[in-house]
Amino acid sequence: MKKRDKRLICTFLAIVLMFVAFPGRVQAEVKPWDTYMRYIPDKTPLIKRHLRGAWICTVANMDWPLAETRKIVDDASRVKKSKDELVAILDKAVEMNMNAVFFQVSPEGDAFYQSKIVPWSRYLTGTFGKDPGFDPLAFAIEEAHKRNLELHAWFNPYRISVDVKDTTINSLNIEKSVYKDHPDWVKTSMDRFVVDPGIPDARKWVEERVLEVANNYDIDGVHFDDYFYYERFEGELKDGDTYRKYNNGRFASLGDWRRNNTYLLVKGVSKKIRAAKSWVKFGISPSGVWGNKKDGHADGSNTNTSYTNYERCFADTKRWVEEELIDYIAPQIYFTFANTRAPYGELASWWSRICKDKKVHLYVGLALYKVNEDPDQYFKGENAVPEFSRQLKFNAAKPEVQGSIMFRIQNFNDLSKQTVASAIKGDLWSSKAIVPAMEWKGGKTPGVPSKGKIEVRPEGIKLYWNDNDANTNYYAVYRFDNSERAETNSDASASKLIATVKRNSTDRQEFIDKGISNPNNVYYVVTALDRLHNESSGLRISIHQSKYFPDVGMEYAWAVKAIDVFFEKGIIKGDEKGRFNPGKSTKRGDFILMVVKALNLKADFESNFPDVKKGAYYYDAIGTAKSLGIAKGNGTTFNPEGSITREDMMVIIVRAFEAAGIQLEKAGEEYLEGYHDARFISGYAKEAVASLTKAGAVQGAGGTVKPKSLAARAELTVILYRVLSSFAAGF
Repeated sequence: MKKRDKRLICTFLAIVLMFVAFPGRVQAEVKPWDTYMRYIPDKTPLIKRHLRGAWICTVANMDWPLAETRKIVDDASRVKKSKDELVAILDKAVEMNMNAVFFQVSPEGDAFYQSKIVPWSRYLTGTFGKDPGFDPLAFAIEEAHKRNLELHAWFNPYRISVDVKDTTINSLNIEKSVYKDHPDWVKTSMDRFVVDPGIPDARKWVEERVLEVANNYDIDGVHFDDYFYYERFEGELKDGDTYRKYNNGRFASLGDWRRNNTYLLVKGVSKKIRAAKSWVKFGISPSGVWGNKKDGHADGSNTNTSYTNYERCFADTKRWVEEELIDYIAPQIYFTFANTRAPYGELASWWSRICKDKKVHLYVGLALYKVNEDPDQYFKGENAVPEFSRQLKFNAAKPEVQGSIMFRIQNFNDLSKQTVASAIKGDLWSSKAIVPAMEWKGGKTPGVPSKGKIEVRPEGIKLYWNDNDANTNYYAVYRFDNSERAETNSDASASKLIATVKRNSTDRQEFIDKGISNPNNVYYVVTALDRLHNESSGLRISIHQSKYFPDVGMEYAWAVKAIDVFFEKGIIKGDEKGRFNPGKSTKRGDFILMVVKALNLKADFESNFPDVKKGAYYYDAIGTAKSLGIAKGNGTTFNPEGSITREDMMVIIVRAFEAAGIQLEKAGEEYLEGYHDARFISGYAKEAVASLTKAGAVQGAGGTVKPKSLAARAELTVILYRVLSSFAAGF
């Protein structure tokens, strides 16, 4: 073998060894999220309809009220501080462009609301049953709705306490406490007191708590978390006696019986909410994994976790979706794409398949609380922002995912989480979004707002509009550049959505846009939405629009001044609904009336055209015009109800000016040469068209004069206004 051949072989072997020893240098490293890159675009997708929310935890004073506030002895001071803190939380939600909050109203068989069933929560004052001095839920709803946030009342169905201390036991021996009133319902599990879900009367107690709130408060939804059966190990609850008493041989295993108990609760609550208030949504936030495929669930997820809905919580969450018992499900996918046991991409995709084509929205719960507090490296340091970016982009790009909910609201204020919070605010949730509509919940799309008006104020551009539709709950306000088409239904319109505005109690609505100071280059579109977010068509509002006619907007900016001046002078008026109908053709009788009024023409006349009925609103005007030689008709008739052509309009204007003693300058047919369709001008009209062209009153559009076309109301008003402005005093 030649030395040259040996060198070639050695080089080849060296390259092969490099591939084997250092594959990462010659092939890009496979990332856990690579499979899902079609749903993780480089740029955050614009999406107009997406629920964005956060949980507000009251248990253990995690979010509200703060523990030090709860300890304030003076009632008035405590109430004020509590209210201020809640307002700050809701303002934070608005700042983050959220549209919903999930407010924990019953964390321990207690109440953050006026209840005849359960006692006041200890987290309000430090003592179970103590009146806090105000109604927290009523206040939260009022303040949330002011900010156009949905408020979902969040219940823990079965928990009574988070510990079993003697002090807790003593505090629970009070009026309305389930611990005192129904000791036979109470079990111990996970070092906490809980109500046994297998007791039918206990489930009824949960239903009654929910219905008390749904009936008495203007909530937008009822929300359950994932605590149904909650144990370290199966059997810790010690509900064998309950099983034997209530199973009646129907289920062969404790697990199947338990799952049925949870199913009965969900089905019963759902049925009662829908009967009481059809618009109130019912949703549940279970843990992220329904069941592992490896554990024998053929339709389970490719996961490997010991904590599942099916086996550990005894909640067949998939069945609830399949039977459409709930309106939304918000699985807590508190994992990263790189998690080996429960990857985010696998679970979010699995839930997407389960919810596809179902009357159940899928909102994904995200673990904001884990940022820099979890061993997973992708929740830490510089990895945290890219991970949340992947998750939120996935949720926006995956069609079946219709929202994201953060656990929990106060984490947006934590110093250790500010990089993620800033990324969410500055990019991932930088545009506003509207809650997706649930068509199956009913509702009725409101009518289009009317009578838009705009004013320039020192504080910004103030918009006004009218609306007396009882179905309207709030408004969406879009701002467009003058060169842009008004499109409010696409995801792209999210970039134009500048505000949602709660409807006030009057017919006149308003909004101040503080984002610009000069409205000349923009226009607005205002739509009305009901409480289920069904959206109307839009009302255009522009500085370039009529002060008096809502249908004379930006598209008729060239005619606004003429129309408004003529209205102010009493020359024109609107129809019975106050509209001008600018694009509508004009009756010959109406135009004669307008010309006679504009020039204040007077004449005594003894006869009129036979087809002009005496008593008609234009009778005197046509009689005057006939007497003055302005209206000559066709033979003996005038056809007052017929539409006037453009050339007849111009002939009448010239005659009317002559009758008023205003002589327009004569013009030859050379002034018609600029019109491509000049050959279609009737002989009797050529001189009038030429004169008005020379005067600048008629300019043509695209080099045409369209002599035989019907004259629209806006068009003839402008032509008449131009001539009057140039030649008549007072204009």
